[in-house]
Amino acid sequence: MNSELFTMSQISRKLNVSKSSVYRSISKLNLRENSTRGKAKLYNQEAFQKIQKDLSDLNSKQFINNSKNNSELIQELKMEVKRWKSETDKRNEQIDKLTQLLDQSQRLQLDVQNKLKKLESNTVQIRENDSKDDSNDSDTNISKQNEKPSNETQESFWKRLFR
Repeated sequence: MNSELFTMSQISRKLNVSKSSVYRSISKLNLRENSTRGKAKLYNQEAFQKIQKDLSDLNSKQFINNSKNNSELIQELKMEVKRWKSETDKRNEQIDKLTQLLDQSQRLQLDVQNKLKKLESNTVQIRENDSKDDSNDSDTNISKQNEKPSNETQESFWKRLFR
């Protein structure tokens, strides 16, 4: 057996873990140091292998837990993506419907404006024609008023009233 001795710092560097992880593993396994060099506790090869095994078991358990958590997280994220996609599709449908309604509204408004312009132009023409007719009628009325009715056509007031 190799009689090489390791400090906690050396063990942590070789295993790529923190000193506190090595300390927890030593405490959990109830390992005793073989000797001390100053204040540093020294552990033999057998203790090193036990610590290495304990930390690798711990890492594999953490890896399994992490992979379970990761797969759960992946499932949750997939569900989230589906939900967002569904919501986006609904919003797109709403946008399409609103665009259609807006287009229809604009067409109707344009149609109403065209009809209104047409009506206004007709009204203006009618007024112009009426004013021409009125001027002709007024001339005619004046000339009729100036004419004296003949005796034959002249009717009595009561006759005209009860016709």
